[in-house]
Amino acid sequence: MLRLLFLSPAYPPFPGGGERYVQSLAHALSRRGHQVTVITSAAAAEADYWQQSRPQPPVASADGPVIVVRCPLRPAAGGWAALAARRRLMLGLSWLPFVSLAWLRRLASAFPPMVGLEAALAQTPPPDLIHAFNLSWEYPALAGWRYAQAHNLPFLLTPFAHIGLGNDASAARTVTMHHQRRLLADAEAVLPLTELAADALPQHGIHCRRLAVLGAGVDPNPAADLQLLARFQLSPPFALFIGRANADKGALDAARAVLRLRQQGITISLVLAGSATPEFERFYARLSPLEQAAIRHIGPISEVEKHALLAACALLLLPSRTDALGLVLLEAWQHARPVIGARAGGIPGVIDDAVNGVLVAYGDVPALAEAVAYLLRHPEQAAAMGRAGQQKVAAAYTWEQVADRAEAVYHAVCPFPHAAAAHA
Repeated sequence: MLRLLFLSPAYPPFPGGGERYVQSLAHALSRRGHQVTVITSAAAAEADYWQQSRPQPPVASADGPVIVVRCPLRPAAGGWAALAARRRLMLGLSWLPFVSLAWLRRLASAFPPMVGLEAALAQTPPPDLIHAFNLSWEYPALAGWRYAQAHNLPFLLTPFAHIGLGNDASAARTVTMHHQRRLLADAEAVLPLTELAADALPQHGIHCRRLAVLGAGVDPNPAADLQLLARFQLSPPFALFIGRANADKGALDAARAVLRLRQQGITISLVLAGSATPEFERFYARLSPLEQAAIRHIGPISEVEKHALLAACALLLLPSRTDALGLVLLEAWQHARPVIGARAGGIPGVIDDAVNGVLVAYGDVPALAEAVAYLLRHPEQAAAMGRAGQQKVAAAYTWEQVADRAEAVYHAVCPFPHAAAAHA
């Protein structure tokens, strides 16, 4: 039995594939008898990263067998715009030879701006190892690395990094700044989600001490109660997008592709589930009333509603360049739905093109529209792709398999469990 300390910028009920990944892995390891504590932020939605107020001390609660310590967030002066400007400053400073790691690490404390993180680490019973997640919001990983260094503990990192295929390197730059590269190099083990992500690290000059692909799993999907769809007033056929509605995720491209098809006389609408962004709202406001009727943004949804939508949709669209894996692809396959993804980030490591889905170049709206039209015009091939995806999920994407791989790495880097007790 190991005492595991997970660090993540957010945790459910915060909506997001990475957050659900941390939760599902924590529960899978808890079922095997390991003690898992998660230190995270109090964010319940992305806007909380820059809108939270009245910081309180960290609060511990139980998520089943998992102990979750939630640190409050200090409000960011200037809101999202100021936080984005700070990130752009970091991106510029990272490539200047005279800028120290200490400056970058100090600036990184705003991603996210958690209050009392170091105190929460100090008050947590000594673990056998620390496993941090998400290099895009790296403050928890940095704090965990410092704690591990001070207490001679193994530090492991799952970056959720988007540095796979694609000619546009801007997504990769956000997770390969100098201080982030040092975290990857200094970790006892780096555990990416796909072989594609593992292969990309050396291509960016990042050489890890130990590299092991974790993969991902899916939770048993709840019964798809199609009666829930009545409140959304949806008319089939519709394509489905699940995630943050912005350009990097491909939401705008998905909408443009559907509008392009409707101009060609193809009956299809788009349903977008998840949080909106100012970028999407500006795009949507420019559409005509007729176009707006074909592009339905229904906002955040529950897990049960998500699976009802997946069961009812014609296909799932994820033309994103910022997904390390795309758990929603696996969830669509649970319902034997065909999927279309971008040949960017980690998605090509999940979709087998023309076997269980279709890959298109990120940002290529005509190609995306053509792929949607093909699946609509060839329902037998679309159904075959959905079944192939369903078989792949059943064979290769279970949390027990992920827990097996994680345990193997944990025992390799921590052969003497409970050695941390000496630091109590």
